[in-house]
Amino acid sequence: MDFEKLQEDVVTLEKSIAGVKKGDVAARKEFAVHLKEILCALLKDRREPIRPGNIFKDAAAKSLVPGDIAARGDALLVRWSGNVTPQDAQAIKDDSARLSDVADKVLPVLKAYTKDK
Repeated sequence: MDFEKLQEDVVTLEKSIAGVKKGDVAARKEFAVHLKEILCALLKDRREPIRPGNIFKDAAAKSLVPGDIAARGDALLVRWSGNVTPQDAQAIKDDSARLSDVADKVLPVLKAYTKDK
């Protein structure tokens, strides 16, 4: 796995988290897409199957991310990384809080990944 690229992607996620907390729809979509790409890359590196809609659960099963947010993370990835974004104002507000909670738990774990020497 290319750990330099992983850390660059984590920095991109950190930059978009400010917009997620403010409620910016584009930042939320960018965060979800990048997080999905990172988790898929980690699963591919371990030669694990990637099941659409269960990416977070699969990553949590392999101890790549915290397991207590797996179901919520999968729901948010499905909702925000697709081609159609939610339009309901209340759902957008709720998802903003949920995505920021997921980010607070996932980003420190992803930052900790380094190449073994």
